[in-house]
Amino acid sequence: MPSAFTHAFVGAAVSTLAPREFRGVRLGAALAVAAALPDLDVVGFRFGIPYSDPLGHRGFSHSLTFAFVLAGTVWWWMIRGGARRWSSSAGLFVVVFVACASHGFLDAFTDAGLGVGFFIPFGNGRYFWPWRPIRTSPLSVGAFFSSDGMTILRNEVEWVWLPVGLLIGGAAVVRASKWTGARPQSKSSNE
Repeated sequence: MPSAFTHAFVGAAVSTLAPREFRGVRLGAALAVAAALPDLDVVGFRFGIPYSDPLGHRGFSHSLTFAFVLAGTVWWWMIRGGARRWSSSAGLFVVVFVACASHGFLDAFTDAGLGVGFFIPFGNGRYFWPWRPIRTSPLSVGAFFSSDGMTILRNEVEWVWLPVGLLIGGAAVVRASKWTGARPQSKSSNE
């Protein structure tokens, strides 16, 4: 799995794609937490839940079903109490879902483990992407803050942070050009 730092970075970065009325620190923080949250399933090890169990590490909490439920919860929290346009509300849900689902998708790019249970509870299969350039982060905080942990963080910067930053930056440029681009003026009938 990528580190919690990387999962949180991706969630916060994805928040910048939300409709304008929802963007900000509140959404960025919520999506940073939501994107890192699935790794709390490591607590199951203390309760004897095996890694390969549907409730084990990279199981249900990494599934698309979990991402959908978590996205619905965050979406509801963000829109409650306010009158919103359907299109911006739907756009927010899509962005929140992408941030929540990013956890499993990133984990499927890592070089170790048993794979990600994308389809739990509908199927117990575990999956990886065919290309797996991301080094797996240690599960313990202490092990992460070692020379190997720093090597892993550099790997994550190369394979996750930079590409995500470029994609988000590109989206910002496109968005800015839509708002500042010159609009053609209609010809008047007097010409």
